Amino acid sequence: MPEYEVLVVGGGVAGLRAALAAHETGVRVALLSKTHPVRSHDSASPGGFNAALSPEDSAEHHAQDSADAGAGLCEVNALKAFCEEAAQEALCLDHLGAPFNRTSEGMLALRRLNGSRAPRAVFAADFTGHVVLHTLYEQLLKAQIPTYDEWLVTSLIVDQGQCQGVVALELRTGKLEAFAAPAVLLATGGAGRLYQRSTASRSCTGDGMSLAYRAGLRLVDMEMVQYHPLGFRAHRAFASEATLTEGALLCDTAGQPVLPPNGPFTRDSFCRVMAETNRGQGDAGCLLLDLRPLGKDVIASHFQYLHRIARDLAGVEIDHDPLPVRPLAHRLLGGVETTLDGSTALPGLFAAGECAWLGVHGANALAGNTLITSVVFGRRAGAAAAAYAQAARPTLWPESIVKDPQACVDAIFSRQAGELTVARISHELAALMDEHVGLVRDGGGLAAAAERLTALKERYARVGLRHHGKIYNAELVAFFELASLLDVAEAVIMAAQARKESRGVHQRSDFPLPNDKEWRQHTLVSHGVNGPIVETRPVNSHLSP
Repeated sequence: MPEYEVLVVGGGVAGLRAALAAHETGVRVALLSKTHPVRSHDSASPGGFNAALSPEDSAEHHAQDSADAGAGLCEVNALKAFCEEAAQEALCLDHLGAPFNRTSEGMLALRRLNGSRAPRAVFAADFTGHVVLHTLYEQLLKAQIPTYDEWLVTSLIVDQGQCQGVVALELRTGKLEAFAAPAVLLATGGAGRLYQRSTASRSCTGDGMSLAYRAGLRLVDMEMVQYHPLGFRAHRAFASEATLTEGALLCDTAGQPVLPPNGPFTRDSFCRVMAETNRGQGDAGCLLLDLRPLGKDVIASHFQYLHRIARDLAGVEIDHDPLPVRPLAHRLLGGVETTLDGSTALPGLFAAGECAWLGVHGANALAGNTLITSVVFGRRAGAAAAAYAQAARPTLWPESIVKDPQACVDAIFSRQAGELTVARISHELAALMDEHVGLVRDGGGLAAAAERLTALKERYARVGLRHHGKIYNAELVAFFELASLLDVAEAVIMAAQARKESRGVHQRSDFPLPNDKEWRQHTLVSHGVNGPIVETRPVNSHLSP
């Protein structure tokens, strides 16, 4: 049985940064990931990340812009720590060799993203996430941290009220294996695959959120689903909002601008304007992103990735023609409740990145904040997990710990396959979320979603597999991922039903205005014996000494 002191689950930016921080303390750390780390979803983050590095900028301005975007739901202590440490982490990435764009004087170039009062985003053309991910992965290889690529965690091992390790499925062999560690850190990313019309990659199935939910932990602000305004009309790809701040225009189909250039818009306000402009047009509705005002040289130097994928996926040469775009579900802003150091209510379990919630984003993440949030709080969580592991007493448990999970897999294989399939239930779930839990919701639609979700869960409990092979059985992996998505969907729907107001990215047509008196609160959803439990908690607006 593999044994480590810290086991990081997830190979994206948060997981890599956490593993490096834990390794620096001298503990034995390993990283276990469902996909190879350089194929993680963070690679798709294009436009840059915020760090107050300009002499005209400050951490206080960064915090204020983030709080304004967050619409009253940001936690001030998390925001303060984040904005003060973002610049330090940006310089650390630069010193590690990340090839960011630079000025003619050799300084880090900064661009302004929507919602920020100043140029603040460090960037590498329009593939910043790819650069950050590869830079951290190089450091992981240099540190010789053991990695287990293509392993899916199926359950946490919890004994005597503490997380003691995980059980994971090796995709290559179909083998279940237990991993022992006094500190387990979840960095499994988001759950964007809840939606068909989303920017999420295949791996974003809410695995970590579901593991924590089943362990009895609370998921916070799950109703906050952020849409990206510049999604491709018929693909999951999207254009960076940096196109707009650098001079591109967003126009209606007649070619008339629908927003003034460089206006003070955040993602939620962008999406609301686009939805209003396209009202009544259904799936055919879209706006046009016109990059021609930038000129060919700027497009070639700053948006070369967009240039290529627009041509390959949409058949549009963006230096000649406008690109049809529409809002797509982008990311969940809620997640597993954690402290600023990533610890959860379950001793031995930590979380960081998009699966975790700290209150930095509030009701609407500021463009450019998410990627660097994973870096800052990945480092904090890795260091805290290492400190916990060093103080923990070693625990011995038998190899038979994998007996029950193996019996579960055997039971799945024993079911009779029929017309009901994992793929069909997954498709119906995503369509359900698009229809009733999308950009604008209402009470009737959310009630219908809750009812249909219950039926989908009942069908999931009976579904069989058509493929029983053990080597790279994609249907078995999809079976486990669907269980995670059903858990996360339950939390999103319950929280959206509870919040009877419109705030940030949560828009309800039956409660169209914010209600500070009753709803300047977080929603918390936990898994109870008799079903989900929804609670609320006031936002903390007082700085700790």
